Amino acid sequence: MTTIAEYLAKQLSIAGISTVYGLPGGENVEILEAIRMQGIDFALVRNESSACFMAAASARVTGSPGLAITTLGPGATNAYAGFAHAYLDRAPLLLITAASAPSLAGRHTHQALDLEAIFRPISKFTAEITGDKAAETIQQALYSVTAGRPGPAHLSIHNDVALHAVGESSAPRVERPSSSPAKYDLKPIASFFEDKNRPVIVVGLGLEPEGPYAQLRQLAEKLGAPLIDSPKSKGALSADHPLFAGTLGLTASDPAYQILNEADCIIAVGFDVVELVKPWDQPQPLIWVANWANEDPRIACAIDIVGPIADALEALARVAPRKRKNWGAERVKAFRGEQAQAFMPSPQSGRVLPQAFLAALREQTPDDVIITTDVGSHKIFAALYWPARSPNKYLVSNGLSAMGYGLSSAIAAAKVSRRQVVCITGDAGLAMVMGELGLLAELELPVIVAVMNDSALDLIRSAQIRRERRAFGTEFRNPDFGMIARGFGLDYRRAETQDECADAIEYGLSTGKPLLLDVMIDPIGYPTTPR
Repeated sequence: MTTIAEYLAKQLSIAGISTVYGLPGGENVEILEAIRMQGIDFALVRNESSACFMAAASARVTGSPGLAITTLGPGATNAYAGFAHAYLDRAPLLLITAASAPSLAGRHTHQALDLEAIFRPISKFTAEITGDKAAETIQQALYSVTAGRPGPAHLSIHNDVALHAVGESSAPRVERPSSSPAKYDLKPIASFFEDKNRPVIVVGLGLEPEGPYAQLRQLAEKLGAPLIDSPKSKGALSADHPLFAGTLGLTASDPAYQILNEADCIIAVGFDVVELVKPWDQPQPLIWVANWANEDPRIACAIDIVGPIADALEALARVAPRKRKNWGAERVKAFRGEQAQAFMPSPQSGRVLPQAFLAALREQTPDDVIITTDVGSHKIFAALYWPARSPNKYLVSNGLSAMGYGLSSAIAAAKVSRRQVVCITGDAGLAMVMGELGLLAELELPVIVAVMNDSALDLIRSAQIRRERRAFGTEFRNPDFGMIARGFGLDYRRAETQDECADAIEYGLSTGKPLLLDVMIDPIGYPTTPR
């Protein structure tokens, strides 16, 4: 007899899931045992939202769905922020929560909540696993997270149900997409380009997990089109490439809008407006290229191409005209020169500018280092100015923009990749998930946690100052991060200059162990700070 728990664990393994992140309860023990017997690893988090952040980051790095597990009631609701991140950041994630005992329904309400009602608004699929349709429910959940636009699904189950026998014959047959190249009508595409002289390519989070980076570069180079990325697609084209024109999605006046506004047509590849702070209202004719339909919300476009992105880009390249003069690399070079002339303030004594920290980080780290960021002024700065040179190596919560993501995602990224990871987090974001430093220490992962120490919610404080208001409710006292690090058994360094940043990063890379780097930042260098 195969139990529902055993069947579930087997299907998780088939889906490519190797690690579950969670904080379980007594009602999960049968699922935990089945997962253990299946050889799936378990990472015990300190907060349930961290489990979802980690599962989402794991999915981003590996290309397989992520998995999180919590108990019912408070565990499930604690996971909500992380689950919402998966929804708005399009992460294929399965959350398994415990459920109340079916035998107690209607007469016992302790920790009992309608979990399907709670998760339905932000879930592609949610259901309680029952004995009669268990296999079908499990298959539907796993299929839903990657079908069309990716996103999270939720399942709940109680120990008693987990031990029921499952009838595998009840599982539906899931038709997988054909692997043969897609075919497109090239005549409308050729006509689209006939009178266009200033094309721009805008890319977004939908490039993964397909990763059509060679085809993207080929199209950009043939068209001579500047390429603009979003925070979640940084590195799609190396920042060193002469056609890379910057990043959109952080503020309403990101510098790259200057190039975008000069374009006479746009090719949007894997693009999702969920990443943009400023509503999308570009008037230029647009070609939509993605693995999912242009909807929720639909943006105006001349041509929709839905299907494998690599095939679509190759089709576009076959009919795209050769690059035009006075555009492309020439315009990007001039644009970069204009940006380089930006005013650079001087830091306070004992403080380091974010520009100096980022320069030290780029100088010391390899091209393929994985960077994660939390949310705040440092996120906006890093996403705009980090020179990413490899694709899918920059992890950020951007659709939801949830604090607490930075450290959690760094732990997961290092665990599944076994690569060097640097987490750039604010002091407030770190405070939300400081307990996860314990998991980092236990796993001994190669993660440098660089905390931007300015004792404030700087992004909100800056908004107060711009409106000529006093800083109120946005400043706080930090703990002694050196003592915090020692308490968790972590290495610690403090940096007040660019050289000290470089030395600390070099040290962290050399040890291959976790390091808490206390960066005494001067926020005057952030583009969001009034000067």
